[in-house]
Amino acid sequence: MNNNETRMELFSSLDELSQIVPEMRAGQLMAAIGELCADLHGRGLWDANDAELLEAVWQFRRNFEAAMVSSVEVTAG
Repeated sequence: MNNNETRMELFSSLDELSQIVPEMRAGQLMAAIGELCADLHGRGLWDANDAELLEAVWQFRRNFEAAMVSSVEVTAG
């Protein structure tokens, strides 16, 4: 994947994530992704490259979806 494709995928993934977590404002979502990126790669929003941010978006989504599944299981159980 070249830089332009990565950037397009990053923006698309951010849009999808914002629809999944509509209660978070854009700044909150970006801050959370930046913190996760810093945890994953040692670089936050300012220094991370697009591929690193994309990975953080994917990880945030996986974490959020796993938390939602756990919450439903606890409620149903």
